Amino acid sequence: MKDITGVMAKKVGMSRFVDEYGRMVAVTILEVVDQKITKILQPERDGYSGYQVGYFTKSAKNLTQADRGRLAQADISECYARFCEFRYPAKGEAPPNGISLGRRLTVDDLSDVDYVDVSGLTKGRGFQGVVKRWGHRISSMSHGSRYHRRTGSLGNCTTPGRVMPGKKMPGRYGSERRTLSRLALMVRDHEESILAVKGAVPGNRGSYVEVRASRSPGNSPDKKT
Repeated sequence: MKDITGVMAKKVGMSRFVDEYGRMVAVTILEVVDQKITKILQPERDGYSGYQVGYFTKSAKNLTQADRGRLAQADISECYARFCEFRYPAKGEAPPNGISLGRRLTVDDLSDVDYVDVSGLTKGRGFQGVVKRWGHRISSMSHGSRYHRRTGSLGNCTTPGRVMPGKKMPGRYGSERRTLSRLALMVRDHEESILAVKGAVPGNRGSYVEVRASRSPGNSPDKKT
């Protein structure tokens, strides 16, 4: 079992990278933020094994009493206001001896990882219609039409005489948790604490995402980058 399975990162933006075959590849730049282990999760107490990291510092006066106690118990001087858990795949197994309270996580903890899973909140787009939210086809744009981008017929006659649950209708779009699996890790910059993953990841620029080592085949523990 690897000691560290994931870290928190901030989405900087997108760029491009030329791979070893000379192809131009779109990548997302992620900055591994300042973070430390604030709690070690035990199967006997928590029901699963893993660790909790704290990130996003605030002024001490703006922390809750629970967060102050959590950080004091871990003997951490930084005022972290956000926390995230990273579980280990094996259930009931004790966490490895390599993790300890107060340990700072960096890019080096993912040095032997080739593929990652990135989780975050998608961009919030507010209240949207069925065309943008569900990709429905627009109606006739000619003069006199009343259904350019409207929902249209909802089906059903007298029986049952109501709109059935689950119908694709206008509503809030975005701000949902999404996970993109098996994204190739193209670049690791240890000095700048930067990761470049292939493709796009959920969220706005400046939002925080969870970067976990992918469980799918391809991650070789003996390979160093």
